[in-house]
Amino acid sequence: MRKRRLKLATKVAVITLALALLSFTAAFLFFPKYFFNKSGNPGGAAAAGKFDTDRVNIVLLGFDRDEIRGKSSDIFRPDTIMIASIDFEDRKVALLSIPRDSYVKIAGTEIYDKINHAYMYGYHEAAAAGKDKHQAGMETTIRTIEDFLGGIPIHYYVAVDMEGVVEIVDQVGGVYFDVKYPIRTKYGTGRLLVDKGYQLLDGRKFLYYVRDRSVGGDFGRASRQQEILIEAFRQIKARGQLKDIPAIYRSVQKNVETNLSLGQIAQLAIFGLRLDPEDISAHVFPGSVQLAARNGQNVSYVVINEKRRVEIIKEVFGIDVPLRPTPALPPPIIDEPQEEIPGPSEKLPKPPEEPPVLPSDEFETPIG
Repeated sequence: MRKRRLKLATKVAVITLALALLSFTAAFLFFPKYFFNKSGNPGGAAAAGKFDTDRVNIVLLGFDRDEIRGKSSDIFRPDTIMIASIDFEDRKVALLSIPRDSYVKIAGTEIYDKINHAYMYGYHEAAAAGKDKHQAGMETTIRTIEDFLGGIPIHYYVAVDMEGVVEIVDQVGGVYFDVKYPIRTKYGTGRLLVDKGYQLLDGRKFLYYVRDRSVGGDFGRASRQQEILIEAFRQIKARGQLKDIPAIYRSVQKNVETNLSLGQIAQLAIFGLRLDPEDISAHVFPGSVQLAARNGQNVSYVVINEKRRVEIIKEVFGIDVPLRPTPALPPPIIDEPQEEIPGPSEKLPKPPEEPPVLPSDEFETPIG
């Protein structure tokens, strides 16, 4: 991926939409002539960017790049994959999270792999053909997500970087949230990062919270990300923090990559002003974690529950998609018990008093 476009990109695309709405709402409020003509009708960027459909699907991607990993690699993975489906007519939004380790067929290939590896396949194919590697990686990722959704189109994408989110959350004064269990570092000392309880999360603590998956794995993390996204949107809207908007806008503009036009984001901002947070629904595609042999070692995959995949797509989009056969994984090198992880509608395991050691991609260590 091009370093200029995703200088610090990470997993926290979860709050991109709400903050983008806030920022461009400010542009609308401070510079209404940019969006409306003298007669009060939509004009300028807003008119040029008007959506031509009653429903828009935007995928929010958070890549696993940070400053340390950027020194040793040019290719990264979207470890947060969340679709925001915006229904303009009914004035509702649905958030759908796809676990990053979901075992799927990669678009344009006959290969099954983790869905967050789709970018890598497009990237390498383009590199061999002398084409734009980043663009090819994004296109393969989006086509793979569309196939997972049974052909539901993804119209736009948004990606945000880690340090940008820290700055934005700090600028809005943080987010009040009830943290259910303490969050600690991965290795050795178990240093406390975020204590449990109702508190004001600054940017850094907010980031620790949305990255943690020590309880409920990727399913628990995705569900918590959606919950805090909705709460952040609720608080930002309720505060009416217009005095802070110019700085927030500059941060978003610098740290967000998107194929949405300014006018389209302005339209989303106007929609956000009228959106009731109670009309935002959240869904995580559930499944089971299974080990499989790959390249001489055991790899953990998520095998999606096909029945629930079809049901969630029907519930959100009103479309019947075919039920697919559950893919069969190669057996693990050493037979180990399979771990069943509940979806967000099921009861998550009770948080331990001392959370277990975090997985290999968390906090102060590079991905292996």
